[in-house]
Amino acid sequence: MIIYLIAITIFIIQCAIMYFIYFKDHKLFKSEMAAAYHVNNNLDQFFYFLLVPCLNEEKVIQNTLQNLLNLAGQKEIIVIDDDSGDQTVQKIKAMPGPISTVERKLPNARTGKGDSLNNAMFLVHKMIKQRHLDPKKCIVGVIDADGILSANCIYKLNNAFEDEHVDAVQLRVKMKQPTTVLQTFQDIEFYTINHLIQLIRGKMHAVALCGNGQFFRYKTVTQRMGIQPWGNALLEDFELTLKFELNGLRIKYLDDAYVDQEALLNFKALVRQRSRWAQGGLDCWKYLFRVTKSPIMSNAQKFDTYFFLTQPLLNVLADFSIIYLTIKYVIYAIGNPRFFVISLFFLVIIGSIFGMIFTLIYLHELRITQKADIAIEESDMLNLDMKVGKFLLTVGLLSYIYVVLFLSLMKSIYSKIRGNTHWVKTKRN
Repeated sequence: MIIYLIAITIFIIQCAIMYFIYFKDHKLFKSEMAAAYHVNNNLDQFFYFLLVPCLNEEKVIQNTLQNLLNLAGQKEIIVIDDDSGDQTVQKIKAMPGPISTVERKLPNARTGKGDSLNNAMFLVHKMIKQRHLDPKKCIVGVIDADGILSANCIYKLNNAFEDEHVDAVQLRVKMKQPTTVLQTFQDIEFYTINHLIQLIRGKMHAVALCGNGQFFRYKTVTQRMGIQPWGNALLEDFELTLKFELNGLRIKYLDDAYVDQEALLNFKALVRQRSRWAQGGLDCWKYLFRVTKSPIMSNAQKFDTYFFLTQPLLNVLADFSIIYLTIKYVIYAIGNPRFFVISLFFLVIIGSIFGMIFTLIYLHELRITQKADIAIEESDMLNLDMKVGKFLLTVGLLSYIYVVLFLSLMKSIYSKIRGNTHWVKTKRN
C-alpha cells in the first residue's frame, strides 16, 4: 500500500509539473511554430552526416533515403547495413545522390546499434579530412531506417547549433499514420507525453536523446569522448545521454520539428519492445557510481538519472500493490453489489482523468502542427477527426496501459537476471 501511494504521488506531481510547464510556455511554442521555416542564416552553414543503421529494411529504406535527399542543406547520408538478408543493400545502391554505404558482415555485424553507429564514425572522420570540412561546422545525425524528418528540420537544427553552447539536439518524435487505437496510444505517448517530459528535462538541462532524430556537433563530441561515442547498452540512446552529461555536453530539445517512425501493430510486439527498453535502462545502472561522483553533472541531471533508472523498479512494486489491492477490492465487493457498481464507476472516472487530459492536449498539438504546415504527411493528422468511440478507447488504453507494460517490466528483469542480451528485431509494417 505504501509503495502504491508513493508511486501515485510521484505520478500526480510529475503530471502537475508537465501541465504547468506546457501551459506556461504554450504562447512561446505557438509563436515558434508560426515561424516553422525561419532560418537565422545560410542553410548551408553546417554540413550534415546522416547515419542510418539498417537490418532487413527493404520495405522502408528507399522512402527514408528519398526524404533525407529532399531536405535542404549540405549533407552526406551514410547507411550502415548490418548484414541484411533481404534486398536492403540493393535498394540503397539503386538510389542516386550523396549516399554512402558501410557494409558490416557477420561475425562482426549485428553486435548492437551503438556498435554499428560507432563503426560509421570512421567514415565520417575520413570524409571530413578528405573534403577539408570545418569540424566545428559538421553535424552528425541518427535517423532510424523508418524515420522521416519534417521539412523544416534543417532550418530548426541550424538555428539551434548556431548557439556554440549547444552540443547536441533531439527532435520531437511522432508515429506515422496512427490508425488503430494501439498506434494512437503510441503517438500520444511520444508526441505528447514524452514531449511534456522533455520540456521538464529542458528546464533541468537534462534533455534525453532518443534513438531516432538525434544530432550532435562532431568536434566537441569527438574531442571529449573520442571518435566512438556510443556504448553497448540495449538502450544506447540513454547511455549516450549519460555519457554526454558526464562530459559536460549540453543537449537541446526541439519541439517545433519532428521525426516520424512506424508504430507497432500489436500488443505482443509492444511488450517485447518495452522489455528491451527496460532492460536497456537496467544496463545503464553501471553508470550510477560515476553519476553520483561526477563533479560535472548538475544536481538536476543527477536527480533525473536516478529517477529514470529507478522508475521501472518502482513501477513493478506499484503494480504488485495494485494487483493485491484489486484482489482485496473484488473480494469485498462481491458481497456488496451496490458498493461495487458505484465505486467501480468512480474509480474508472478518476483513473481516466489523466488519460483524458493527455488526449486533449494531443489533439490540440496536432492542430498546431497542421496549421504550421510541418506535417510530413496527411496521414499524420488522421486523429484530428477522431470519433467518440476511438477517443474513449484511447483514453482507456492510456489510463490502464500499465497492465500490459507490467508484463514487459517483468520480462526485462527476467532477461537481465538470465544475462540474455539477444532480442528479436521489430519487423516493419
